Amino acid sequence: MGDTSQVEKRIITQDEEDQIWSWNASLPPKPHLPITQVFSAQVNRSPDAPAVDAPDGTLTYTQLEDYSTRLARHLRITLDDITADEIVPICFDKSIWLIVCMMAVSKAGIAYTTLDPGNPTERLHACLATISPRVMLVEEKFKGRFPGEGEMKLVANVSEICSSSSNVGTNDRSDLPVGQPDDLAYVCFTSGSTGLPKVVQHTQSSAVSNVVHGHGYAANSRVLNFASQAFAASIVTTLKTLCNGGLLVLPPERERMGGIANFITRKEITRTFLTPTLLNLLEPDEVSCLQFLTVGGEPVTQRLIDIWAPRLSLVEAIGMTEGVGIANAIDISGKKCRARQFMTGCAWIVDQDDANILAPIGETGELLFEGSALCQGYRNDPEANAKAFIVGPPTWAEKRGAERPRTLFRTGDLAKYVEDGVVQIVGRKDTRVKLHGQRFELGEVEKSMLDCLPPGVTVAAEIVEPMSGTGPMLVAFIHGLSADFPNEVKQLREKLATTLPDHMVPRGFVELKERPLNPSGKLDRKLLRKQAADMQLIELVKHTGSLDKASPVTLQEKTMQSLWSTVLGLPMEYIGLQDDIFHLGGDSLHCIKLIAEARKQHICVSIEDILEHRTLQTMSKAASFEIIDQSTKQESEELTYTISEIAPSIAQEDVEDIALATDWQAWCIGQGLLKSHGWHDYMIFKFSTALDVEKLRYACRQLIERHALLRTVFVAKSRKTFQVILNSKAYPFHFSLIKASNGQNVDELVKNTIEHDMKRHTQLGDPMVAFTLVQNPAENTNQLVLRISHAQYDALSLNKLWRSLEALYLDKILEVIPFTKFSAEASLASKDSESFWKVALADSTMSEIRPQAFPSIDYPINSAVKAIIPLVDLKNSGHTSATAVLASWSIVLSKLINKDSVVFGYIISGRHLPMPGVSEILGPCMNILPLRTNVVSTALTSSLLSSVQADYLKSLQYGHLGHYRIIENCTNWPRWTRFSTVVNHLSFELVKPPFSGIADCEFSVYEPEHDKADLWLQTFARDDKLEVELRYSTKAFSEDWVKTVLDSFIKAYQQLPDALERPLSEALPQLDMVAPREGSTSREELVKDSSISATECPKALEELVLSAWESVLGSDFRLHPGFTDKTPFYELWGNSVAAAAFASEYSERGIHMSVEEILSCPSIADTMSHLSARLERNTGKTS
Repeated sequence: MGDTSQVEKRIITQDEEDQIWSWNASLPPKPHLPITQVFSAQVNRSPDAPAVDAPDGTLTYTQLEDYSTRLARHLRITLDDITADEIVPICFDKSIWLIVCMMAVSKAGIAYTTLDPGNPTERLHACLATISPRVMLVEEKFKGRFPGEGEMKLVANVSEICSSSSNVGTNDRSDLPVGQPDDLAYVCFTSGSTGLPKVVQHTQSSAVSNVVHGHGYAANSRVLNFASQAFAASIVTTLKTLCNGGLLVLPPERERMGGIANFITRKEITRTFLTPTLLNLLEPDEVSCLQFLTVGGEPVTQRLIDIWAPRLSLVEAIGMTEGVGIANAIDISGKKCRARQFMTGCAWIVDQDDANILAPIGETGELLFEGSALCQGYRNDPEANAKAFIVGPPTWAEKRGAERPRTLFRTGDLAKYVEDGVVQIVGRKDTRVKLHGQRFELGEVEKSMLDCLPPGVTVAAEIVEPMSGTGPMLVAFIHGLSADFPNEVKQLREKLATTLPDHMVPRGFVELKERPLNPSGKLDRKLLRKQAADMQLIELVKHTGSLDKASPVTLQEKTMQSLWSTVLGLPMEYIGLQDDIFHLGGDSLHCIKLIAEARKQHICVSIEDILEHRTLQTMSKAASFEIIDQSTKQESEELTYTISEIAPSIAQEDVEDIALATDWQAWCIGQGLLKSHGWHDYMIFKFSTALDVEKLRYACRQLIERHALLRTVFVAKSRKTFQVILNSKAYPFHFSLIKASNGQNVDELVKNTIEHDMKRHTQLGDPMVAFTLVQNPAENTNQLVLRISHAQYDALSLNKLWRSLEALYLDKILEVIPFTKFSAEASLASKDSESFWKVALADSTMSEIRPQAFPSIDYPINSAVKAIIPLVDLKNSGHTSATAVLASWSIVLSKLINKDSVVFGYIISGRHLPMPGVSEILGPCMNILPLRTNVVSTALTSSLLSSVQADYLKSLQYGHLGHYRIIENCTNWPRWTRFSTVVNHLSFELVKPPFSGIADCEFSVYEPEHDKADLWLQTFARDDKLEVELRYSTKAFSEDWVKTVLDSFIKAYQQLPDALERPLSEALPQLDMVAPREGSTSREELVKDSSISATECPKALEELVLSAWESVLGSDFRLHPGFTDKTPFYELWGNSVAAAAFASEYSERGIHMSVEEILSCPSIADTMSHLSARLERNTGKTS
């Protein structure tokens, strides 16, 4: 009877073979330029574009070219007899000098290898021993790790060499060699089964192939290089980015190991490569700036595809250090197809046992790869080369043609063709494995273990996924140790940590009483894996923990224990005070998870804290619970004010929550309480069919009940503005129904309704949201008018508001995140933010079109000039559409005020705050920030663009400090300063109300005219057009003058692409501006014009005014420097809500004063004089 255990293999059909040949018919051509020439060509295209953003600084393309050329010359002098296989190792943290060194070594005609200083020193020495370098470029602080390395010379003064004044005039590179395609470019180290790392050698052509073929990078890409600099993926990412004009962003180790989501958002990263394990720690909302995401190193789960594919361009990467590159673009439905697969070569799948036989489509076989991106081979390792490379083509490959390379690389991966030819990896053929994206040989781990153990002991290492579901882990199986197994294991793990990279140190250790053997007499690895997979995680790591399981005592220790339990997947009771997180199996990935989990609980623990304080007890002490304390302090600061102190008219039982208002909200509220009712907007929904009125009324009521921000009233106390959220029962629901009579124009009726509503008296503490439904029974049409303050919404939350109303009308629920979470996070602005703005705005002044002596309220923006122009394309120079707008306005403003240095305001969305779900918040996350630019006529236009873009991007990470706080704490401007000009650039489409389940709907917003700036520039990038609108007050400026300003802006904007390399004075238009036709009077003139006479002030009136000042400004207001009774209140508190707060205080004391009156007599003396005069007039009338 035959052996039925062998499954008969299916033979490939001719049709299948023809199909495979059609897939691999063409091979990407071999490049004939060295990487240095490709890079230099890019430098010529974008010399002043930002090239590198690292923890220690930034470099433009010109600077990188210049510094690397200087260093290349130094290397040529140091190594006077360079050989073809010369290698210079580079050992730097992620920094600008790491990149300078890489480019410099290439320019010197030498190959480089990049070492990760985070690896154990013994490991680094083992790598150096395989290449025998004569020179090493090393960061100064790492010199001590490489003493006495034979004849090797250490060069640690890289920055000094690059900045030396004797090394100038370096653009001419004629004295440097021109590399050839087959020259060695760089080498990488990969794990070897002998216990020593293998050296993978890449030529210039393979380096360039990875740059020009496959899924390329664009000039406007902001690329995060997350991987360790020792990995080939890091080198490829660097070269791809820099040879295609992008910005390479290197994270500091602190951010790389913890807080990478914050870093991605802060740096506005557009693309990066991450492993699925790391990606599982992120949410799309945390990194909404990402546009392209490459995932690889491990299988990409369907869950990750479902989460990320709809949000960005998702690419699954299959790659190896040896130069295998396959990228599968995944569409929004999660599917892959051959048409969207990018390869640096051709992929062939052959029979697992015979490479001369092609595997049928859909059958598993070994993956072979060919192409110019493949490495040259392993250095000085003929045995490994013979095993990995097929030099003589297999039988099936003979018909490929003579022009195809004869060498094929055996990846050792098991793969199959799926769908329409997409390559899918299904496993490994040998003992080479991957863990958390890192590929290594189990044999190297086993060899290192044996080197640390007594003779006679046998070991095995395997990747195991225990039944606890905590993910795959590296487990060591040991047979033949002494009775004291736990102690021996601890010593073994400590030794391995000094010789192996982090990912190659076993987490679990299993003692074998007997060695299981298979029928052939070899160690039965399959059985070992099965046995370990059936074990609980705690059984696998029990030998590495401390014997002393002292329980945590303090709250911090108990909290940290809980965090460890979550991250390590271990029971809390197993984690004692003396346990070492690494002895319990922790690795770098667990560190990243721990930092992320701690941040969720507002605990600050850094990677340095973890590495230096490894036990639970010491880490609990080292970790900073200041964020918890700060949150508690912030909360207590807000809630130390009882509602009776903040707003006595509001009952405590009516209050749901109290929070500080943002500065944007305070500005909107202050404007809204003027007679102009600025920022009190009216949203008009025009429904073309009949509605169920009661159903709509109920939906509107539910909208207010479900969204706390709509139930918010605003009050002020002691120079703080508060948002007080009333509960659903306490907040008055206003829903009016107005029916048009026969023949009455509904649009006119809506207009009259709004105008009537705007005449209402308002004060702090009043509800703002109200609904009015205007019906036309004859035509069955309805217009719903929603009154709402801009302190309660922004453009990005409009659609969420509409969708929520629609859902409620249809008896559905749409969840949103409360705005108070955002305002609480934003209010915790760090001292770093104030420090940044103090430096950015030092010795600056507001660029005023119309000089102001006091707060401006009488010049409402009531007109605009508009234009639609082609959108300029600055992608090749690395500049965004927002940068073009901001730079153009800087030029115009500089001409208007005749100064080089200008300051103006610009609107940001505020939704880059690193908090979960920030994009889903319903509320005004926006802010106004100051932008200071220097428009120097002799500077190149490209320099201005780069400077504006750099300042803009850097300011975003400090952009949650409110503009009032910036003005008051970070400048020497008057505290009441407003932005004379404001730029609001939009690059997103404002979504129209859906209401698909209700009726067809038209939407518009009526914004009351109010004094919000002298000039307000609104731009909107839509497709290939820029819509421009310059808004102004007809009381201040003539239409002809504003048109002149807009024309000048358009000319400056449109000339940017052609003017990049020309000085501003030559490239941009000469602006002949006509002075504004009207300025503002002084405060003294205003008081004089008001005809308020000073009279003897009754004592009771004086006490009333002083008590109001104490309530609004705090009891210490007289301590303000230079304060007298003639000092205006806005010099103490410049917030626009301050005048409304005074009006509210006087109202509670029985005196009515409008906000405008408060501003017209802003000092104690002015107010008492005004009220005394009023009292005298009233007394006269009475008598």
